[in-house]
Amino acid sequence: MQRLELISIEAPFWADSGHSQTLWGHFLKSPELENPGLNFEVDLPDGDRLFCFYHPGHTDIVVSLYHGLSGDMNADYMQRTGILCRELGHTVVLVNHRGAGPGLKVARNPYHSGRAEDVSEVIKALRQKFPNKKQIAVGYSMSGGIVLCLGGGFRGEHKPDGIITVNAPLNLDRGARMLRTGFNRIYDVRFVYRLRQNVEMKYREGLIQERYQIPWWATLNDFDKIYTAPAGGFKDRTEYYESCSAIHYLHNIDVPTYMLSSADDPFVKIEDYQGVDFRDNISLHIEKRGGHMGYLTKKKTPLGSYRWMDYYLREAIKAMEQEFTAGS
Repeated sequence: MQRLELISIEAPFWADSGHSQTLWGHFLKSPELENPGLNFEVDLPDGDRLFCFYHPGHTDIVVSLYHGLSGDMNADYMQRTGILCRELGHTVVLVNHRGAGPGLKVARNPYHSGRAEDVSEVIKALRQKFPNKKQIAVGYSMSGGIVLCLGGGFRGEHKPDGIITVNAPLNLDRGARMLRTGFNRIYDVRFVYRLRQNVEMKYREGLIQERYQIPWWATLNDFDKIYTAPAGGFKDRTEYYESCSAIHYLHNIDVPTYMLSSADDPFVKIEDYQGVDFRDNISLHIEKRGGHMGYLTKKKTPLGSYRWMDYYLREAIKAMEQEFTAGS
């Protein structure tokens, strides 16, 4: 397994903490794809549908991107990685989870941190559409945990040939508890506000029959108890968190995997990473600064921007290319 040789982050003074990295990383404007791409829909076994868009490339690699909680394909990190993949010549697929993006008024069932079966269906469809091409799945935040679960054999038969994750939560219970404390409530409130709107819209559109009563002050922990667990088919929130935490499946991952996280992530505990005995096919990189999906640096990266995460992703994808070549 190739280890990445990377230039570390030197954070600017105004983004020299986990919270400032997280917030500025979100609010600073970044490039977008010139168009959504070509429509690509994936029908799921339970009747729901995923709405994806792809940009064809000329290489033998397909990179599928999966957004974080309450996001969609228009998230800034999805757009920037889409541009990066196009520059590398790869086919790139931007995936909207159930009820996200164009699928907002279609999905009856929720997406959640255990939906590895949905990613499996995407990989299956992509193998049919692009036969003989290698499949790389890139998961951000919540989706990082999902693709790790799939890679470890949880809830899906069709695995990618390579995995890349950014700030994946490995322990869902710990993450939910961290979100409801201190300054983290800012992120928690934003997540729940958007998720509550999504559930209310499902009820108004007749997609669900029960009107879940989610208080305005609810935490994500509350939301998962009231809605995610019962609507997702779990006995309770505890079963959901325990069964869908990626930390239980890492030892079964048998494809090249590159994982990035930061020591100052406000709600993904770095000790969860440090306590794992990773297999040789998994390369873990931990930056001192980066926050949650921030990774802003004082000096320009080799890509010519101050977005260090994009630089990491390019290096990880290029390393994966070499893994595939060596294994062929």
